[in-house]
Amino acid sequence: MKKRLQDEIIERLEKIESLLNNNKIELLNLNQAAQYLSISHSQLYKYTSQRKIPFHKPAGKYLYFFKHELDEWIVNNSKLEIQNSKLEIKDAKLEEDRSREPGLFDEEEETEPP
Repeated sequence: MKKRLQDEIIERLEKIESLLNNNKIELLNLNQAAQYLSISHSQLYKYTSQRKIPFHKPAGKYLYFFKHELDEWIVNNSKLEIQNSKLEIKDAKLEEDRSREPGLFDEEEETEPP
């Protein structure tokens, strides 16, 4: 009975360890984050200076990024890109429609009779 209880405890501990390893928080430095995002260091600095991307600067000198925050940023950013492109298409169509409508002060073209 004691052996069975020990085995059960060991099994539970192994499951807990496995879950903790799967949910491990990955911290990336600037080089790793730039490589992970496939962008240049200067582009990453630009995003951080504009506060467009989540970052951490605990000692006030070095930049660090959490991988899960970058993943969320990528997903949210792609949704914004889709929304922005839809808005741009809509705006372009409106401009096209406006350019087809005669304006108040536009002169009408005179056509010669046949």
